[in-house]
Amino acid sequence: METLFGRRALRASAFMMAVVVLMVGVAEFFCEREIIFPEVAALCAGCFLSPRLVWTTGYVRMVLCVSLCAVLGVLIVRFVPAPVPVQFAAAVLLGQLVLFASRTTFAPLVSAIALPVLIQTRSFVYVAAAFFLTVLVVVLRVVAVRLGIAEAVKGGSVSVPVREFVPVLVFRMAVVCALSAFAIPAGLKFIVAPPLVVAFTELSGRSSRAMARPFSAVALITLCALSGSLCRLAFCAGLGLPLSSAAFVSSAASIALVRLFGMVFPPAAALCVLALLIPVESVAFFPLQVFAGITVFVLASALWRKMTGWKSAS
Repeated sequence: METLFGRRALRASAFMMAVVVLMVGVAEFFCEREIIFPEVAALCAGCFLSPRLVWTTGYVRMVLCVSLCAVLGVLIVRFVPAPVPVQFAAAVLLGQLVLFASRTTFAPLVSAIALPVLIQTRSFVYVAAAFFLTVLVVVLRVVAVRLGIAEAVKGGSVSVPVREFVPVLVFRMAVVCALSAFAIPAGLKFIVAPPLVVAFTELSGRSSRAMARPFSAVALITLCALSGSLCRLAFCAGLGLPLSSAAFVSSAASIALVRLFGMVFPPAAALCVLALLIPVESVAFFPLQVFAGITVFVLASALWRKMTGWKSAS
């Protein structure tokens, strides 16, 4: 495992922290919370905290998929006259179909479509932020390759047979719909926080590496959510400091946790940032909801793997 204070690790960490703090700082300056796109932290984790890009995809497809899904998410909120759990189920289903059609493993796109539905974002500022921030991450990834911090992207595609995709799609939707139908009306919507749905998508995939270490996955996800919540409460609610100060410390904490666990699991980083976006009255119980959600998703993924006979990737 690479040490936290190695030269490559420090440079990679600087890239990630710069993007997160810049995003939150701009959102504060313009008083536009829609600029805060939590999944950008996941993109940074997948692009910078591992020498290799953690997804099978290309740069152009990353930008296109995030942008398309962000647009679809806002359109669902604006034009689908249905209760939030129904809108959310529709968003997750569309995200899964886009993921399949893209022929990538780029699961963060699911969060790009589900987040605006869960928090009922109607503004296209969210779409612009998702687009420009993804472009920024891609550009910095190219710079990181030039600096020798990261390896060049080889591109490539994944081809999942329809006969394999349909059963896992039905299973994922059944679990997400059942959980969201309970959690959202009960005021516990962060049990199905979009980064957790991304985590579930990755955990229930045939080639999931995280399912080889399920307890570490639960711990990493929960601790990242806790670090974001504590930073928000301590620095912003407690000391009255700018939100960007909480972003700086919480992103550093998420990087340290990734190094400590020796596990690059991008949805965990997104939860640090999501804790900075949600209403302040929800922050205290955010980690508990995240723990409940990821526990259910890990157990469901383990059941699915037992049913199908899939083995976790080492």
